[in-house]
Amino acid sequence: MRYRAFASRLILWLLILLVAVVFLFPIYWIITTSFKQQSDVVTLPPHLLIFHWTLDNYLSVIQGSSTFQAAVSVPDFMADLLHSLFVGVISTALALVLGTPAAYSLARFRFRGRALIGLSILATRILPPLGVLVPVFVLYGKVGLIDTFQGLIVLYLSFSLSLVIWMMRGFISDVPAALEECAMIDGTGRLGALVRITLPLVAPGLAATAILSLLFNWNEFLFAVTLTSQIARTAPVAASLFLSSHVVVWGNLAAACVLISGPIFVFVLLVQRQLVHGLVAGAVRE
Repeated sequence: MRYRAFASRLILWLLILLVAVVFLFPIYWIITTSFKQQSDVVTLPPHLLIFHWTLDNYLSVIQGSSTFQAAVSVPDFMADLLHSLFVGVISTALALVLGTPAAYSLARFRFRGRALIGLSILATRILPPLGVLVPVFVLYGKVGLIDTFQGLIVLYLSFSLSLVIWMMRGFISDVPAALEECAMIDGTGRLGALVRITLPLVAPGLAATAILSLLFNWNEFLFAVTLTSQIARTAPVAASLFLSSHVVVWGNLAAACVLISGPIFVFVLLVQRQLVHGLVAGAVRE
């Protein structure tokens, strides 16, 4: 029996190790590639551990140049990184401000067409991005929103609203309406009950929703590469400029990817408790 238990545990740990290697190896590969020279990246068989470490890729990306002369340089990559932060934070904040009251209305009020409205909001997440890319591009061209921060913020806001409304609707529904009724009996209005009672109780869900919305906005590439060129260019679009028709500067591209994903990775580590708490809130009912 001990032998079987030991063998079962060993097999389980081997499977866990295999899954961990499969998921973590791409991260290891992109990080090590960012410290390699171009010659080490294209060497076969690849150098996984022993190679010439260099910081030239990070220095060239930060300085807005390229370590390979035939590639297209990226002017002021750090400014593009700030563009992503600005657009992501503003669109996420607006989505929370506008989407939370809408979610509250769908969760608390009973009116005709409520289910249809909820499904219509959800439909905006079901539509394939390529299906709305051309209409959005034509519309933005007519109203002058191509390559503007306002255009990206409005677009990301429209994407985030459905996520905020549907997630916050579930969190608010888990809060007993009797708590708000007691507050309103004591003289607090509907808005006061929302601000003082409901929002503090759904704060973990609000944090999780904000984090997920920010992640989607930060990583968005398709619409950003189509609707921006230089003024409002985001970091993922800037990283793609290291892929030219003649060569791919793998070291610069990997360094740019690390600089893009690094802040979000650190941010998620710092707020992982709030994220997990928010995602599992309401999963256990008494």
